Amino acid sequence: MGFFDDLVMAEEPAAERAVLVRLRPPGEDDGRYAPPVDRFAPVLLSRLDVVGTGRETRVVLTGWSVWPSAVTLHLAVYRSTRRQGGDVPRQSGLRVGLLFADGRRVTSLDGTVMRGIPYSGPEGRTQMAATQQAIGLIPLDPGLHHSHRSLFKTDVDLYLPELPPPGEAQLVVEWPDQDLPETHTPVDVAALRSASLRSLEVWPDLEPPHEDEELAGSFTRVEMSGPPAFLAPPLNRRERQARQREEKARQRYVPRDDWQQMVFRDWGDAALVRARLEGGAPPDAAVGWHGRTPLHLTAEQGSAEGVTALLPHVADVDVPDGDGHTALWHAVHSMDESTVRALVDAGADVWTPQSEPWSPGRLLLTTPLAPLVQDLPGAVELTAEEVAAQQAADALIAAFGEEPLWTDGLGICFVRGLDEDESIRRLGADPARVPRTDEPPFDPLDYEESLRHVGVRSVGDGCVITQDGYLPSDSPVLRAISAGTTAYGVYFNPKGGTFGTLARDGEVVASDEIGLSPHDSDPAAYWTFRFWQSAHTFPYGADVLAYCCAAAGMTLTEGRDAADLHAPRRWVELPEGLQR
Repeated sequence: MGFFDDLVMAEEPAAERAVLVRLRPPGEDDGRYAPPVDRFAPVLLSRLDVVGTGRETRVVLTGWSVWPSAVTLHLAVYRSTRRQGGDVPRQSGLRVGLLFADGRRVTSLDGTVMRGIPYSGPEGRTQMAATQQAIGLIPLDPGLHHSHRSLFKTDVDLYLPELPPPGEAQLVVEWPDQDLPETHTPVDVAALRSASLRSLEVWPDLEPPHEDEELAGSFTRVEMSGPPAFLAPPLNRRERQARQREEKARQRYVPRDDWQQMVFRDWGDAALVRARLEGGAPPDAAVGWHGRTPLHLTAEQGSAEGVTALLPHVADVDVPDGDGHTALWHAVHSMDESTVRALVDAGADVWTPQSEPWSPGRLLLTTPLAPLVQDLPGAVELTAEEVAAQQAADALIAAFGEEPLWTDGLGICFVRGLDEDESIRRLGADPARVPRTDEPPFDPLDYEESLRHVGVRSVGDGCVITQDGYLPSDSPVLRAISAGTTAYGVYFNPKGGTFGTLARDGEVVASDEIGLSPHDSDPAAYWTFRFWQSAHTFPYGADVLAYCCAAAGMTLTEGRDAADLHAPRRWVELPEGLQR
């Protein structure tokens, strides 16, 4: 009699049933996201150690399951009190991690990746399903139905799909909600790696199943439970990005002994400048374009706080950059009163010319900031001619209003002494057939069509020719319109640069990129029309429009409608000879 024969009833042999599914040889992802429980019996290393203590909680390490190239960490969470509402996933929940000897950190908060899972679909075809897959220390289902789980003790199994590298490692746990502080416990890595050699491979010679052996249709396994809810969930993508931004912002202000990775706008951040100085960054280093020092660059940004932070550390407040300009020169260009005042109070040279005939002080005398310097010793006053020219330029700039101007892509030509009818004739059209309209007689969104038309409008002592395009500054148009007079056309290229062309008596006589900060060799009008101001006290583009108007010899008191393509005007279709 066999060992169990007296405990069972005899039965007929079970009928053979069709194969539902067979275990296949290991695939590429085998053991990557879950323990290889179907193929190996792990070595069980028992260890009892309290690895975390909270007010009403104890976290106990109960041991490890060791696979050939992975481990499962077994924790037991004991609680003396359960509160209403049950456990809900919170960032302040239980956090578990491993710190390896190579400096890497693997945690239960490492997030997820998209994972493709093959399955057998209709007619036996292999299909793929996508799912979010945890990585790092991967929480596992402890495998107990809720009715069999203890109220005060919960098992937590975390799978590490690799063996810890040789050397010292630490198990780290923390649970803010349970007042359990960050606690480190040594891990016996040598024992784990040794045990991995003793795990048992159950099916060493597994053959792939025959294709016609398994049933057609879908087959999957559904797990209805999961890891404990009190385990802190990993951050989602948006939360990770937010934390990365926070960390980047924190790292931004960590003191360091150099000025590297400081971009243009960073020099306006006084806190960042102070952090670099605190770390030992050299205050007089040439770190910017054309040998500019931190003092030049902060002054250029109009950062009074940054300048004030640097002043006690610099050897010379008047050190020139590669262009011979001082920090005060750059501060004046920024038009920031506090920055200018800080440098003047520090003894900066106000009156020495840095771009003949202009010194920082003389530029300030043309602005509302003149009271800062006008009574200082050595003042070099503006001549009567300079005052008159500046007043005329400022009046023209003001004629274009105080509200923002839309100039991107605008082409405009100022023509002295011509009225609308004569301008239309010179553009090859009959004035009687060109009425003034509120809307253009073409589709403005059709760029090719709009290039064939220009708008004509009287303004001041002349007229303007406009287009959402470059033709008003094109040589054929300028030659046709400027016979016996002067015309100046400009194109605000949206791809970069503002280009102006002067025509006189039917000939193009000059062209240049305008609106840039002037140099010694540039026309005096570049200074008068305030191209030097990096911080405008007027609408962007108003200085360039005023300059072009003056270059054509025109004066006006109201110029806003001249540059506004939506204002009424007379639209002319250009003849082929004036088109491109």
